[in-house]
This record gives sequence, C-alpha cells and structure tokens, in this order.
Amino acid sequence: MIELEVIVGSGYHIDPKKIDYRTCTYIGIFLEKGGLFTEVVEHLKNIPEIVECHYTTGQYAIFIKVYAKDNEHLKTILSGQIQKITGVSSTETFISLEESFKRTIQVLD
Repeated sequence: MIELEVIVGSGYHIDPKKIDYRTCTYIGIFLEKGGLFTEVVEHLKNIPEIVECHYTTGQYAIFIKVYAKDNEHLKTILSGQIQKITGVSSTETFISLEESFKRTIQVLD
C-alpha cells in the first residue's frame, strides 16, 4: 500500500485540549478574486493554528480548521492575521462545540 501511495504517512494524534487549545473553529474565507487563492494559501500556511485548509466549491473559496486557546486567541488569529491578508474580503466563523467522531476511509471491506 505504501508503494501504491495509498498510505501517504503516519503519525501521532494529540488532544488539543491537553495543550490548552480549547477552541476548535471552522472558518469560511471569501476572496476578492478567485485568482488570489494560491497567494492567500501561502500566507495561511504561516499561521500555525491553522491545521487544515481546503479549496472548496460553493459559498467560500477556502475553508480552514483552526485551533485556538480561547475566544480571545481566536479573535487575534482572525482579525489580527487572517483578515489582514491581501485578497481576503471577509470570513465566516463556526465554532465547534464538540467533535462527535473522527475516522479515516476504510481500505478493506
């Protein structure tokens, strides 16, 4: 499976709460122009609290997952960093109250 590139990596998963990251948030990002996607993503890569970034169809151009220590920390990330990136026109934030489950795709039936 490694040779077929089905398995692309391995690692450890941590509980963010154990290291004081208590706020999990999903943020939809609107861009001024779609052509700015690559440049905006390069800036987002420099924000360590962003753990996932997706190019999406629909309402948002980019959808990200962010871990913050609390709401004040989230505000700093959102208004102090993300919304200041050239090309970002606005954002919409969704705070996750609980992760009910998480899984990967089954390889074998």
